[in-house]
Formats: sequence, C-alpha cells, structure tokens
Amino acid sequence: MTTVLIVGSGPNGAAYARTLIERTGATVLMVEAGPVIDSPLGMNVKNIPDPAGQAAARLASQGRTSSGVVGIPGGVVVEGTVTARQATHLIGRAAEGSAGMPAAAVATCVGGQGAHWTCATPRPQGTERIPFLDPAEWDRHVADAERLLHVTKTAFGGAPQAEAILNVVGAEFAADGIAVRPLPVAADPRPDGTLRWSGTDVVLGPVVDDPRFTLRAETLCVRLLRDGDRVIGAVLRDLRTGVESEVFADTVVVAADAIRTPQLLWASGIRPAALGRYLTEHPLVFGVVAVREGVLPVPDKADPIDPIRAVVSIGYDEERHPFHAQLMYSPICPAPLPADSPYRDSPGGYVGMGWGVRKWPRAEDRLIFDEALPDENGMPSVRIAYALTDREEAELDRARKFQVRAAAALGEFVDGMPVIMPAGSSLHYMGTVRTGPVDDGSSVCDTYGKVWGLAGLIVAGNGLIPTANSCNPTLTSVALSLRGAGKLAGGSR
Repeated sequence: MTTVLIVGSGPNGAAYARTLIERTGATVLMVEAGPVIDSPLGMNVKNIPDPAGQAAARLASQGRTSSGVVGIPGGVVVEGTVTARQATHLIGRAAEGSAGMPAAAVATCVGGQGAHWTCATPRPQGTERIPFLDPAEWDRHVADAERLLHVTKTAFGGAPQAEAILNVVGAEFAADGIAVRPLPVAADPRPDGTLRWSGTDVVLGPVVDDPRFTLRAETLCVRLLRDGDRVIGAVLRDLRTGVESEVFADTVVVAADAIRTPQLLWASGIRPAALGRYLTEHPLVFGVVAVREGVLPVPDKADPIDPIRAVVSIGYDEERHPFHAQLMYSPICPAPLPADSPYRDSPGGYVGMGWGVRKWPRAEDRLIFDEALPDENGMPSVRIAYALTDREEAELDRARKFQVRAAAALGEFVDGMPVIMPAGSSLHYMGTVRTGPVDDGSSVCDTYGKVWGLAGLIVAGNGLIPTANSCNPTLTSVALSLRGAGKLAGGSR
C-alpha cells in the first residue's frame, strides 16, 4: 500500500488519514465536496469566538448550486425542531408511499459534521454493542476513539448547575437504579472553565501538516474506477471549474456519510444487496423545561457564543432505561417562545432534554437511488423509505414517561412541549453500508470495512453501524474506523 484516496473529510475519513500516515509510508489524498470554513481545518465552529464568524461558517456548510445556497437560511426554521437545521442542507426526499422521513440533513464542508456536532460521546451499551466483535477488542477500540476525540467525562465539572441537576434528577431516579451522571463529551477543558470543543481538526492532529497528506476542498467524487474486481481510483470534479480528472490509488476509502457513501457506490455500479438498506437513526422525544426558581443556580450572564452551562446524562440500562437521555442547562431558552408565553425569561433558566430511542434495523427502511432523475450534481437522486413500527412507538411512549418525571423534578415544560421530533432530526443516520461477519446479503462490508467482493475499496462512517442504537454514533463509528485503519496499516488486504 503506497497511495490512499479518502473521500470525505469528517472524523472517520480523518481517523483513516491519521492512522495510515502515522503507521505506514502511505501518501494520502483526501477530497471534500465542501469548502474550507474555518482554521484549523475542520475545527468545531462552536470554537469560533465571533457570532458572525460562526454564522458564516454554518452558511458555507449548507451546500450550493448554480442558484445559490440550498440549505436553511437563518431565521427561517427553529433549530432542532425540523429535519434540517443550521449548517445543514437537505438531500433526498420521501419515496412514493412513504411518509416516515421527508429528507436527510447533511453538512458539506471540510470537517463534515465533525465541524458542527454536539460532541456527545456516550459509550454503546447492551444491544447497542456490535455482537460479532470480540468484546475485549471492541472496548480497546472504543477507548482509542475516546483518546483520539479527546473525550472527557468531567465536562462542566465545576459548574454549579451541573452539580445541582445531578442531585435533583439523580434523586428522582435513585429508587429505579438508573444512573444520572455527567455526559461524556469530546472537548478539552480550558483554565477558565469553558471548553474547546473537538472537531475533525482534533482527529487529524499533526498529520494535516505532513507532506504526505493533501486535502482538496470543493472536489466532488462522482465515480469510482474499477479494473475487474478491484477499485483503482476515482473520477473527481473540481466544483469551482467543473473540470473532471481521474486519480488512481492503491486503496480508496469512502467516508462521505451514511447517505452519500451508498449514493457514490451505486453511481459507480457497486450495488451489494444491502446497499442503502437497514437505515436507522434515533427517534427522539424532545422538550424544554422552564426551571423553577431556586432549583438551580443561575449564572450571572449568558454567553452569546455558547450558552450551555451544564450537560447531564441519564444513562442507558438494557432493562430499566434502554435510552440515552441528555439534559442541557442554559439561561437562554433553546426554542423561541411567543411574546405572551408565561415561560419567557424564566428566572430559573431552562433545561433542554432529549430522549433518544432505538430504531430496529429493517431491510425495508432504505435509500432508493434513481439514475433517471439525477440530483444537482448529476448523481443518482435519493428517495427515502422509512417508517416507525409498533416496537419503536412503544419505546417512545416509555421514554416519554421518564422525561415527564425528570421535567417535574426541575420545573415545567414550556408551551407545546414535549414533542416527538420529525424523523431524521437526529442527523444520526446509520446502517446503509452496514458491517457484517459474513457475506450473506445482509451487509455491505466485512468487519474491517472492506466491501464484499472487491479489493481496494473500504467504507467508513456511521453507515457501518449495524445495531439499534440510541446513543450518539460518532464514538462507535470512529472506533470502527480505527479498527479498519489498523488492519489496513498492518498489510495488504
């Protein structure tokens, strides 16, 4: 192995780049369809100190066509209440007869969603763990991913609001045996008590300056090149000029996200039976609580850059609480309220709380690709067939009961809360290039990400996750990428 092409500049592509450059003599070309939005490359935009700079970075991530920005303009939607949100744009639409997921929301920029994620990194538990991987080996890869992402389990440790939420909500669930603890997040604490949030820049680390690493932004991979049963390179389009060129590599790693990775494979004539199928995400119950005055300490003033003052997790328990719940305190309401709402300017502040539940993988929840109706890039357009079953509906009902208890311990739900979020709102799309132990038609790649039946082609990202997860997927997918990159670095496939 001497040359590697990586399609996609998010945390998973970056994990491959760093591993291969640090452990082998490989040269790596990484291509990204989106622009550079900040410095260092792929930095989390929450670290940009200027609100206008943050807004510009998010706008630049929303995708473009000849007619301009195709994403979500500021002020048009409410953050976190619809499928698309700031820094993303919509791709695909519902398949005929499907009302489950109207579209997927993606970010297109250097760093991918790693430039915009919330940095929540709880470990997968119980049925979330991949059953065909050795447990001890898997735990090592997860620990390696935590180190790479700079995961801390003591975020906001000095914040009095965090301690108070732990005590109040912990007392509510103590008799149930359900743990309430600080949420692990990918961030580095600063001396002043604030956090520097991890982005793809943290994953790339020093290799971004290595002469063996090259990043080409605003470069779309439109097709993979094959020689028989081997992938040998790709056709790349410079989106600034429209010029296409061929690039050859010993190995191609496609880490474009769980929507665009299978789209690229399909466009290249690589179509395993499971490609695009088994689509999952997190059905989510979300609510905002106006905190009763005196329950939590209120900070002197709100930080306009990052108003979150505490993040707490109600942990996953396979029997008692098969959900991952996150509670975030802010003195500013995270959802706009009518001028006459009694919950405006709550003196106790607000807690946004989300309960993520499992979506059980089904082959019929899938992406459908239509070559007859290409998208704005000339790629096969995406249709989404997706539905919640009675099993997920029952879990949502159960999760809501826990949420109501947590809310009552802290205060009252604001107007119209809680709500079940529209399908796709989590942005945690999984399963569409799922990994598996054998080539039986139910998976796209082996346990190291190598696509079945083809040499030289590896897939990476959240799309590999084959399980029903309620936890945030980035830690899991980066652990899988480190496992695959380690295998690739150890010798030829």
